[in-house]
Amino acid sequence: MTSPIQPASSVRLRLTSGLEVLEDWSRDADDLAKTAVYEVLFSVAEGSVFKNHMVVDDVDRPTEFFVLTRRHLAVKIQLHSLDTCAVVYIGPACAAPGLDQVSPGATSAGKDAAAGT
Repeated sequence: MTSPIQPASSVRLRLTSGLEVLEDWSRDADDLAKTAVYEVLFSVAEGSVFKNHMVVDDVDRPTEFFVLTRRHLAVKIQLHSLDTCAVVYIGPACAAPGLDQVSPGATSAGKDAAAGT
């Protein structure tokens, strides 16, 4: 008997590298920013990141995607295999490498600007 195939949006991922990125970033981050990033990482591990957060593909790197937080932060995740990943960037969304190529309407900041908020 085979296991049912899970949709990509609910795949659980194991973080296998990138903890040094998290450690470096967290040294200067405040508690609210840390909580926002930990929520993202938990969602990635749990398999709910695509349902609970705004996710934007990196157009130049098909194995990487950005998760945007409500604190204007971006967490960039790199897929290694079907069930493992790494953190490659944590920091301000405006400085995230590759996120500048996304259309403004695809990000929460762009949606806020379009709505006049």
